[in-house]
Amino acid sequence: MQTFSTLIRYFFLALLMPPFYLTALVVGVFHRGYAWRIIARWNGLLLRLFDVKVRVEYEHGTNFKNGGVIVGLNQESVLETTIGIVASPKYFRGIWNFEYALIPFAGWIAFIFGWVIIRQRPNQALKQLEKAKNYIQKGGLVYLSIEGKRSPDGTLSPYKKGPVVLAIDAQADIHPIIVEGAGQCLGYGEWKIKPGTVTFKVLKPVSTKGLTYDDRDLLVQQLREMALKHRQQTATNAQGN
Repeated sequence: MQTFSTLIRYFFLALLMPPFYLTALVVGVFHRGYAWRIIARWNGLLLRLFDVKVRVEYEHGTNFKNGGVIVGLNQESVLETTIGIVASPKYFRGIWNFEYALIPFAGWIAFIFGWVIIRQRPNQALKQLEKAKNYIQKGGLVYLSIEGKRSPDGTLSPYKKGPVVLAIDAQADIHPIIVEGAGQCLGYGEWKIKPGTVTFKVLKPVSTKGLTYDDRDLLVQQLREMALKHRQQTATNAQGN
């Protein structure tokens, strides 16, 4: 019965995706902000249908107003993109491989929103990343996961240097993000979304002003230590309760 109910909800969402996303495609030509709200509505509907509640917490207020690089410190579920779209108070761009951008509707929208589309060619990738840097310097937000892939068991994977290097090049703030609970709602290799509460935590921003490419390793280590410290605090609080 649960499997049938899940399939019905997926079918309903699939029916609604074309009108939502096609409308966003048209609106996005004229106003990306309005188009983003349309996409956020569909993603919000997905979460509501599966009774996934999103709680947003900021360590230091709403700190996205000056732009920068949003860096996901953990990656446990494919739901995290949906959660990020719903939780973020500001439109952001992502970085996708060209193959993902070809996916009907979800991929096509990336072109309208000006997402960075990278092909497997070094020169093209460098040009696209330069565009991302310029966008950040003008106050835009770019979202990247520092793990690079989903964790099958919730442990932190080795961190990549790309998000840090991009932030240093743009001399922009890094906004570290931790998403808690997404793996319990939709774990690695699963397809049935379970009810639950997901916490979208925005940690204290990290400035890159004055840093250079040579500082990249130390900055990556700093972000990893932030993630580990936060996990330790969460485990301690859970034991106390």
